[in-house]
Amino acid sequence: MNKFKTGSTKNLLLIGSLVSTSFTPLFSMQAKASPEKGGQLDAITITGTDEDRARAPGSIHKIGEESLEQWHYTDVNRVLEEVPGVYMRKEDGYGLRPNIGMRGSDSNRSKKITLMEDSVLFAPAPYSAPAAYYFPMMSRMQAVEVYKGLSSIKYGPNSVGGAINFVSRETPMQNTPNGTGTLDISAGSYGFKNLHGFYGNSYQNFGWLLEGVHMQSDGFKKIDGGGDTGFDKNEVTLKLRFNSDPSADIYHQLDVKLGYANEVSNETYLGLTDDDFAKDPYRRYIISGDDKMEWQHQQFSLNYFLDPGGDFTINTVMYRREFSRVWDKVGDFSNDNISFNDVLRNPNTPGNIDFYNIMTGQSNSNDVPEQQMLMEAKDRDFISQGIQTQLDAELYIGGYQNNLAIGLRYHEDEVVRDHTMRQFEVTAGSLAENTSIAPYDTKQDQAKSQAVSLFLFNEIIMGDLAISGGVRGEFIRSQHLDESKDKYTGIQANKKTDLENTIILPGIGVNYKITDSLRLVSGVHQGFVNLPPGSPDDALPEKSVNYELGFRYINSEISSAVIGFYSDYSNLSVVCDGSSGCRPEDVDKGFRSGDVDIWGLEADMHKTFKGVFDTRLAMPVTLVYTYTDSEFQTTFSAPRPDLGDVKPGDELAGLPKHLLTARVGLTDNNWQGALAFNYTAEARTISGSDAPIKEDRTDAQHIVDFSFNYFLTPKQTVYFTVDNVTDEASIVARRPFGVRPGKPRTFMLGYKISL
Repeated sequence: MNKFKTGSTKNLLLIGSLVSTSFTPLFSMQAKASPEKGGQLDAITITGTDEDRARAPGSIHKIGEESLEQWHYTDVNRVLEEVPGVYMRKEDGYGLRPNIGMRGSDSNRSKKITLMEDSVLFAPAPYSAPAAYYFPMMSRMQAVEVYKGLSSIKYGPNSVGGAINFVSRETPMQNTPNGTGTLDISAGSYGFKNLHGFYGNSYQNFGWLLEGVHMQSDGFKKIDGGGDTGFDKNEVTLKLRFNSDPSADIYHQLDVKLGYANEVSNETYLGLTDDDFAKDPYRRYIISGDDKMEWQHQQFSLNYFLDPGGDFTINTVMYRREFSRVWDKVGDFSNDNISFNDVLRNPNTPGNIDFYNIMTGQSNSNDVPEQQMLMEAKDRDFISQGIQTQLDAELYIGGYQNNLAIGLRYHEDEVVRDHTMRQFEVTAGSLAENTSIAPYDTKQDQAKSQAVSLFLFNEIIMGDLAISGGVRGEFIRSQHLDESKDKYTGIQANKKTDLENTIILPGIGVNYKITDSLRLVSGVHQGFVNLPPGSPDDALPEKSVNYELGFRYINSEISSAVIGFYSDYSNLSVVCDGSSGCRPEDVDKGFRSGDVDIWGLEADMHKTFKGVFDTRLAMPVTLVYTYTDSEFQTTFSAPRPDLGDVKPGDELAGLPKHLLTARVGLTDNNWQGALAFNYTAEARTISGSDAPIKEDRTDAQHIVDFSFNYFLTPKQTVYFTVDNVTDEASIVARRPFGVRPGKPRTFMLGYKISL
């Protein structure tokens, strides 16, 4: 089936040899002896130092290892709750396939933000099919960096909302007699188990790290008639570091990373009716009993870092990722005039009640063909590979310090889709395949993209004033080959389309130091979201002009910021997929939509009070708030259920106007405890301007989490956590199909020992 391939690894190696040396002559005359170097972890991060973050023109946050280890969250949705301006549409309760948006960008499958691990794109096909069906496990991470605003220019392709960089555990930099390692074992409610371990060591010119994670659960939902609703996930990573003498005048470091991951999860897109949710929010209908997702993921990267001892460094990464998945799930009725969304929204109408009874196993479907279930196996294979290099230099021009970053990336990716449909019957309360009707193909297509990305970003420091500016260029060529057969005629499409797109994205920002602690921050930049290959001819990429203005206050005792943002979208791109509730015939298509304005306010404060109650106790406090509003400016129609027929003045769906997170803890020498409260306002699930009715909105959510860590010794910890202390059962989503709950109250007990 595959009639074209992405470029070979040989080509990447050739390009890599050219790219990695291309910047060296520019500043080679400045190289000079440097002090002993202790590794180059900063080369794979975005945020840099505290001073860098204070001086940044936009909004920037770093969730460090201390926070990650205090809460022991395995769900990235809960991790990101301490960052303002980030929205999560919850789906399965465990964060298996997160839906993350930033500053109003569409959260569906996190495909409108830039996702990276160690500064390398990790979406399955970032240009051709960016929906994040793969996500790295949080246990492997030692930091999460979130960047919004001007500096997202450096981290495309998608720069409307921002970038998230997951920083994996570094290879040990210090030699120890017994090596460096940790074993972390935990178990909890609904058969949850998490086993995480890593071990490694460092030598004069070599270091290594082996890490593995296994996580499983029986699931908290129950299928009518019985069945598995749990999951199993595994991830193994090997890192090798080769480095020159740290005290050498010119320092070289080569890092190799190999990774493998897999998942089997009995997850479904099917939710409930409102009435059924009120009776049992954790029920699953019988027709979803055979739904299952299986995937495998492999990654390889080769990272070369050069510090010649002068005023610049060069970091070059060659990477390749392969991802294969099959999600076999019920997706529709054989009757083209009936949809799951309509039946679940209006189950008791004369046209829907028969279909609802079949979904719940109350009626048989084997005698009526148009009332049979369609089970679609969505088989997809992805490749993402490329090479990127970045030069960071500190220059003095006219007596002013310039922090210059220049980046170049060549990237190629592809997706091959092979979707097959089967018909199923509900008989006597059980689900069985209708073998009298042969399986048939519903989608056979291929999409690939090649992209050259360039950016130049410079910060000029003139006393208390720092001016940052930059430009990003995306030069994209994509192809789409559709070999699907018509559902009724059986005629194969054999349609091939080619598309070329050149995008130039400028931006500028100002950071002014009012006092030693208080700074004014501002910025404006053009944002962009690529349109996938195979979209209709009249569809356009998403573009916006994004503004931000606010204040940042940072000193040794407190860190806080208040930033307002405004995004003027000249075209909001709409891509239909199953996770947004689209019909099978519209899946993976992009559609032209209209202009929309999104605005809001982000505020956060972090402070630790010491000597609480006149004791040695410390009390860390975190407050995070986000306000968001939106308004369409044009009229259009889209096949996505959350849009439909849009008119000027309508609000975007999926954007809660208020988000609030408050965390407070108490810390002693040998223990720490903390409570977290997260409030998410109700959000409309269909665009509109009037107050949404119950069936067109989610519930407001008030979630309390608790964590307690007791340090038996400096190297041994026992911990206990409770997620959703009050056991709130709220409607967190109405997509893909029907009402979905959040995770119920869960307990977890764990033990961690380090070498």
